[in-house]
Amino acid sequence: MNLKKVIYIAGVARSGTSWLGQVFNSSPDVTFRFQPLFAYEFKNAVNEDSSAADFSQLFEQMALNDSSFLVQEDKVLSGTYPDFEKNSTNSILAFKENRYQSVIEPMMRKVPYLYGVGLIRHPCAVISSWMRNEKEFPKGADIEKEWRFGNCKNQGNEDYFGFYKWKEVANLYLDLAEKYPNRFIVQYYEGLLVDTSNKMQDLFKFVGLPWQSNTRDFVVESGASHSDDYYSVYKNPVLLASQPWREHLPAHIVDEIYADLKGTRLARFLE
Repeated sequence: MNLKKVIYIAGVARSGTSWLGQVFNSSPDVTFRFQPLFAYEFKNAVNEDSSAADFSQLFEQMALNDSSFLVQEDKVLSGTYPDFEKNSTNSILAFKENRYQSVIEPMMRKVPYLYGVGLIRHPCAVISSWMRNEKEFPKGADIEKEWRFGNCKNQGNEDYFGFYKWKEVANLYLDLAEKYPNRFIVQYYEGLLVDTSNKMQDLFKFVGLPWQSNTRDFVVESGASHSDDYYSVYKNPVLLASQPWREHLPAHIVDEIYADLKGTRLARFLE
């Protein structure tokens, strides 16, 4: 496969990357892969010191590999994710990752056909969603002790749980957008919930993807219903915009987060 373009959809866990990934997956021109750097097939295949050739070879192999994990076969069969029709010959690869954030900059620097989308969600929403997800927040863990550092979940440099990791990643994305203004873009998740179709069209234009009926229909359908399944991509934007995290996250943690970000460039993500 001769890839002409690769799109990296990045965000910490519980940021909405599954939904955004499926928006890109809806394009018949895109081969989409789910967290390939975490997959058995490609784990430790590259690192921060990998060469341009290493990264390019990885992307080619990712596009050719359609293992059940990479295409999330179980979620497609269950209806959690949609099943999209594809063109027979695709030269565009898109993938989403929540881990291994440190390789994004070397990839961007060494691979000129790589585009990046950094998705940032309100930090309180991220932490609230994390602590309520039994598959992500270890049983018996205490959010009072874990919300800052996420030590109950972070097992190595590749993991990014907790508020301080959220800050690290948000700053990384803003730096990348400044360094690569034509190839990396920051998207605020809550901002995408308002006038979603037009903003998605702008995003597709940024990465050079045509806006087609498959994507238009999925964007509408994904917001027309709501599922409480943590991995569902069908979420009502009105419910999400109402900040349901305020009902779950302790008020003093919310206050600490707001106080920490006040007066910084990350305060924009509290709006």
